[in-house]
Amino acid sequence: MPRAYGYGASMGAWITDYLAYWAGQDGLVRHVNSHFRAPAFERDVTYLDAEVSGKRLESEFGVPVVELRLVMTNQDGSELARSSAEVELPA
Repeated sequence: MPRAYGYGASMGAWITDYLAYWAGQDGLVRHVNSHFRAPAFERDVTYLDAEVSGKRLESEFGVPVVELRLVMTNQDGSELARSSAEVELPA
């Protein structure tokens, strides 16, 4: 690699942190499935954008969850990661 970069565990932590912040103090990130497509290089800006893609009143966890699709891009618009997640929200 031409310079320092973040990949895998570090980018996965950014995704989980983004989702946990969105869920709030009483929410819970139940599951995340991420596909990493490119590294985030030193001095890159990363943008996380998510949208609710569905909701289930009864999940395998026994609680209602919302399903989200998330995309991480850099300042050039290149896709760095794509994720799907299940998040439990407070009632």
